[in-house]
Amino acid sequence: MDRQRTIILTTEKVKKLDSLLADFCEEANIVWAIFTTASGQILVQKGFVHSFDVLAISALACGVFNSTMELARIVGERHFSQFLQEGKKFSVYYIGVHEDYLLVSLFDDRTLPGVVKVASKDFSVGAEEVLRNGK
Repeated sequence: MDRQRTIILTTEKVKKLDSLLADFCEEANIVWAIFTTASGQILVQKGFVHSFDVLAISALACGVFNSTMELARIVGERHFSQFLQEGKKFSVYYIGVHEDYLLVSLFDDRTLPGVVKVASKDFSVGAEEVLRNGK
């Protein structure tokens, strides 16, 4: 995730990503989710309410994820592509999509982490296809 490059998304691709994210949120019973670049630029989001600062969440989540990627490098791993942070009321699940994107989702105790993990991988496959080909 070190390299900087220009990302160009057509309106059609954004609509497809938005639809994929909506399906993901419904399937996994997510409170909110964002799909962002590795540098924190929000591409699509679902489920946010006024009490959340989506820009701050995106920036912080990407900072945490990129720090984790550096930790992986230091300990000799290529990368840690996904991880879970669990709290009493809410949990956050991160998954890297390709090398340039990140899906961050928040869920509560009504959802099992395994369901989020599987649905996140499904989203990742679909998002990579949209970003690569627009399909």
